[in-house]
Amino acid sequence: MIIANKNVRIVSRVSETEKKKIESLADKCGLSISEYVRKRALGYEPKTVLPDVFFDFYEKLCELINSLNDNELKEKALNLFDEIHNEFFKEKKQSVTQIREEIQKWQPPDFGP
Repeated sequence: MIIANKNVRIVSRVSETEKKKIESLADKCGLSISEYVRKRALGYEPKTVLPDVFFDFYEKLCELINSLNDNELKEKALNLFDEIHNEFFKEKKQSVTQIREEIQKWQPPDFGP
């Protein structure tokens, strides 16, 4: 693993409302504000930290799938399990357009109607 030397700063001014929103989103993902903003700027969609009850459910689902005897049913269950796993655990990369659309949902335009 290569650790990049992070010695260059990017400074951005935001409103108090924007700062609170960014802090809240970073906190939900278990990231610092810097790391959250860096990931978003590079096109990643950080995942929120899941509650413990989800991991209990996840473990029981694994046990259930492992106990199945019907191969066709087991294959369908494993496919569903993979979809759930990817949705909750795989960090997605968004396009610039997707990021802009998401930001525009909670950020009013700087000018115009």
